[in-house]
Amino acid sequence: MAKPARTSRNRAIRNFQSAGTDAAGFIWGATDKAAGVFFRWITADHTGMSHVTKYMPVMGFLDNLRFLLLALMIQVAYAFMGGILIFLFIAFVIPYLLFGYI
Repeated sequence: MAKPARTSRNRAIRNFQSAGTDAAGFIWGATDKAAGVFFRWITADHTGMSHVTKYMPVMGFLDNLRFLLLALMIQVAYAFMGGILIFLFIAFVIPYLLFGYI
């Protein structure tokens, strides 16, 4: 039995299939790289506590615990104040910039 002649339609379908495979491979690679970079960044110590504990003088367990809890409370207060500032910005500054009044 003779093979059917290759038509432009068959060629177009093959091109779409290979283009889809290439696009999927590219998206997979880009997603894999982005996820790796993101999770490496998210697991890093952005608070600086590793430097604080490394250069901290030798203290007893309770003194060390008290120091770390104080540092944690300061960071929580700082984050809370940042949240308040962001709220104020969204509630007052953006409407003023958009509409000219609060």
